[in-house]
Amino acid sequence: MKRFLMMILVVVMVVGIATLGLSYEKAQQVGKMKIFFIVKATESEFWQIVLDGARKAAKHYGVELIDQAPTTEADVAKQVSILETAISMRPDAIVIAPTVADALVPGIEKAMANGIPVVIIDSAANTDKYVTFLASDNYKIGQISADQMAKFLEKKFGKPAGKVAVITFMSGVGSLEKRTKGFIDRVKEKYPGIEIVTVKDAQGKQGNTLNITLDLLTAFPDLNGIYANNQYTGDEVVRALDMKGLKGKLAVVAVDAGPQEMYGLKNGYVDALILQRPWVMGYSGVAYAVIARNLVPLGFDFPKFIDTGVAVITKDMLGKPEAEAILDPVKFYKDW
Repeated sequence: MKRFLMMILVVVMVVGIATLGLSYEKAQQVGKMKIFFIVKATESEFWQIVLDGARKAAKHYGVELIDQAPTTEADVAKQVSILETAISMRPDAIVIAPTVADALVPGIEKAMANGIPVVIIDSAANTDKYVTFLASDNYKIGQISADQMAKFLEKKFGKPAGKVAVITFMSGVGSLEKRTKGFIDRVKEKYPGIEIVTVKDAQGKQGNTLNITLDLLTAFPDLNGIYANNQYTGDEVVRALDMKGLKGKLAVVAVDAGPQEMYGLKNGYVDALILQRPWVMGYSGVAYAVIARNLVPLGFDFPKFIDTGVAVITKDMLGKPEAEAILDPVKFYKDW
C-alpha cells in the first residue's frame, strides 16, 4: 500500500512539471494550492483517520488544507452549509464525503460549474458532475460481510444457517444503504438457510444501537447472528452483548474498527471486522484533488470510481504485520 501511495506522489509531481507550460490563468503551482476537505463528522475515529491521511498528503505536496465537518453525521444541514462556505472561498479543489446522497448535490454541482474540481470520497452523491469518486466498494463490503456471517454461523452452529438481524446507522446514507443491500442480496443468492429477521435503523444517533440490540435479544431469543454495518453500530452491539454476558454466543460481523469493535474482536464478542482503508482514502482524496486542479482544465477524463480497497480482520490475524497498516494506519504511516 505504501508503494501505491508513493506512485500517487510521483504522479502529482509529474503533473506539476507537465503543467508549467499552461497559461497562468489555468495552471496553479502545487505549492500554492488550497484544498477544502469536508468529512461527515468530527466525533468519529474513522473520520479522524481519514483526516490524518489527508493532512499527510497536504504535507507531502505542500498544499494548504482546510478541513471542516459537522460534529455528528446526523447534522446534514451543517455539512451543506460547510460546502457553501467552501465554494465561496474559491479553493483550488474540494474533497467531500457526502453524508446523504441528495442533499449535497446542489453544492457539488455548483462548485463544478464554478470551475472548482470536486473529488468525492466514501459515499456517493446522486450526480455525475464530479471529477472522481474514491471509496471502498460498499456493495462488496455487504457481500463479504454475508460470506463471513455464513462462515461463522457454520463454525458456531454447524451450518451456514440461522436467524440474523441487520443494524444500519442511518437510512439514506449511500455507503450504508449499499452495504445493507449487498448483505441481503448475497444471503438470498448463496445462503438459503439464513433468515434475515429484521433490518433496524439507528436513525443516525449514537446510543440507539445499544437499545436496538437489547430489544433484539429479547424479541428473538433464538437469534444466531448480528450484522452491524458501521463503527457506531458495531461498537454498541459489543456493549450490549457484553452487558448480557453473551460472549461468543452469536455470530457477529461488523464494519470498521472502533474501540469497542476491537475490544469485541479481541475478547470473542465479534468474529470478523470488515475494514475500509480510511487513511488511504484521505491521502488519495487530496492527491487526486491536486492532480485534478491542473488536468481538468485540459479536458482530462478521470475514472469515475476508484476502489480504495477492503480487508477482513479476524482474531487470529491480530498482531501480524499485514494487519498493522489496516488497524492502526496513523501509527503505521507516522514516519512516512
